[in-house]
Amino acid sequence: MRIDFGIKCPAVSYCSDGSVKFYGNGRRNKYLRRQYAYVRKKLQTSKKRKAVKRINDKEQRIMRDIDHKLSHDIVETAVKHHVKVIKLEQLQNIRSTTRTSRKNNHSLHNRSCYKLAQLIEYKARLAGILVEYVNRAYTSQTCPICGHIHHANDRNYSCKCGFHIHRNLLGAMNICNATEFVGNRQTA
Repeated sequence: MRIDFGIKCPAVSYCSDGSVKFYGNGRRNKYLRRQYAYVRKKLQTSKKRKAVKRINDKEQRIMRDIDHKLSHDIVETAVKHHVKVIKLEQLQNIRSTTRTSRKNNHSLHNRSCYKLAQLIEYKARLAGILVEYVNRAYTSQTCPICGHIHHANDRNYSCKCGFHIHRNLLGAMNICNATEFVGNRQTA
């Protein structure tokens, strides 16, 4: 089973038997973060520091709960499909290596992919499933049919050879085909 992490869709799994599953709702997560940021801003202008801390803690608990539920669903799907190995992207130094813009900068820095990967690793170990990390370079840009590398248009990837697919699903497929093994542990 291979997992690709994203912003609009927090995780996409692709099993070697061809089954695909999209996990979570990144837009809901972004909405929640925006709402709590708005409430924090209002409380900060009122100089209510304890209320700001309480709201911040509540937001963190909600996001942690979402990550726990996603990791539970991912490992449950892996057990259901009798998966022996889950391959994840190694997301080390992602903030410094990805393109940033004002539009997605906030979303990129608020992602909890590292925590989600740790939870998947922990729960997979309890289920007796091995977790491996692969290099994430060009996983969402490489065509699995012809090997051509180019950027996707929004959520959809289409290649010159006629191959069309969702960008995060393409990443999961390429992680599945990845031969460069980085290790069993994700380093911070």
